[in-house]
Amino acid sequence: MNESQISVRYAKALFRSALEQRIQDRVYRDMELLAGVCRISDFNEMLISPSLKDSKKFQLVESVLKEHLSGISMSMIRLVIKNNREAYLPAIARNFRDLYRKSRGIKTASVKTAREVDEAVKKQISDLIGKTYEADVELTTSVDEELIGGFILTIGDLQYDASVLSSLKNMKKKLVQTHIEKK
Repeated sequence: MNESQISVRYAKALFRSALEQRIQDRVYRDMELLAGVCRISDFNEMLISPSLKDSKKFQLVESVLKEHLSGISMSMIRLVIKNNREAYLPAIARNFRDLYRKSRGIKTASVKTAREVDEAVKKQISDLIGKTYEADVELTTSVDEELIGGFILTIGDLQYDASVLSSLKNMKKKLVQTHIEKK
C-alpha cells in the first residue's frame, strides 16, 4: 500500500469519527496544528527515528500536543504511532484538511508577491475569489522578492502568473525567437 492510500485511509476514518461526534471543526484545527508541528525538522526527525520506541515517541508527542489537541486527534496519533505509520502524519493531516474543505465547500488559494501584502488587500483578494467561485476561501500569502513586482495567484490546480519576473522572461523569449527567425 502506498503513502497516499495509507494516509487517505487514516484521514477518512478520522473525518468519519469527527463527523459522528460533530467535532469536525475542532479536529480541523487540530490537523492544522499537527501539520505545522510536523514542518519542524526536529519534531519530524524524532517521529521517524528508528532508535525511539513507539511508547517514547507517543510520550514526546503527547508532551508537546496534548494540551492543544482533542482526544480524538490524540487517539489517532497514538494509533498511527502504534502501527509504525508516524511518517504519514503530515500526509494524514493534509488529507483530513482536504476532506474538511471539500465537505464545507472551501476553496484554497495562495498569492505570492514581491512584497508583503496588507490585510485589506488580502481581504479584497479573498472576497473576489469567494464571489467568483461562490465559496468560502482560505487564502495564504507568501513573499518572493525575485518576482520583482506583480503576483502569482494559485487557486486549486489553476495558476495565474502576473509577475514582473514572468513578463521579463516572456519578453526575453520573444526577443530570442524574433532574433532566430530573422537569421
